[in-house]
Amino acid sequence: MIYRDIDFNELWQEARRQKSWSGKSRADWNKKAKSFAKRAAHSGYADIFVDRMHPAPEWTVLDVGSGPGTLSLPLARRVRKVTAMDYSSQMLAILKQQAENEKVVNIETVEAAWEDDWRKIGIKPHDAVIASRSLAVDDLAAALLKMNQWARKVVFVTDRVGAAPFDPEAFAAVGREFSPGPDYIYTVNILYQLGIHAKVDFISLPPVTILASREDAHASYAWMFDRLTPGEEQKLAVYVDSRLTGTADGQYRLQLRTPPTWAFIHWEKSQESA
Repeated sequence: MIYRDIDFNELWQEARRQKSWSGKSRADWNKKAKSFAKRAAHSGYADIFVDRMHPAPEWTVLDVGSGPGTLSLPLARRVRKVTAMDYSSQMLAILKQQAENEKVVNIETVEAAWEDDWRKIGIKPHDAVIASRSLAVDDLAAALLKMNQWARKVVFVTDRVGAAPFDPEAFAAVGREFSPGPDYIYTVNILYQLGIHAKVDFISLPPVTILASREDAHASYAWMFDRLTPGEEQKLAVYVDSRLTGTADGQYRLQLRTPPTWAFIHWEKSQESA
């Protein structure tokens, strides 16, 4: 066997089938929209992502899997227009309310999924297309090609590195086995096999995060698991409490055992292989 005999998209799909966590449905994301927006707003991740894009003021940007506007909102202040696409109506509702609060008027929201017919919906090509931590799809190769097709100039993707954003020790604490599933290296190899020569950098977040309450700290771990039993919830609470210390102003300092790291993958249309 040589390199071209390997189907990395098929390997990626098999690795996804073996992961310890299940993908969230539209209903799951609608239910978690408020708590997710709260967590995402204070991580510092968005500032790093947007700065590394070096967005031009005249750009139009398509944000696929925009969530509550984690990137759409800061991007809108630096580009001409942002189209925020997500299949969760509640995520988009939070985004629209926040945009109104901040008097941001150049964001258009579209409720749609990766698998939808973007042309039929009326989504036009944009200068830049981004997918930030949103590659939970059945066919990764098709999703990457779709982004490439809708981008006039450049594509930006972030994907998991190793266990991130999960904590393997939290799974051990509740007595569950942990298999993270595929990470960015599959994505890079799929791109290569598609004739796209991408560049890879990394976004590493601090190992400590400050949270307003103990409940927020517990929620920041509970989302990793599907259907925790009461006994597992108790074990997880003990583990999370072992990572917490109070601060002088009444908040909580959460020491992360596995600091989140994301692969920042990007390519210009001119960098595609002939």
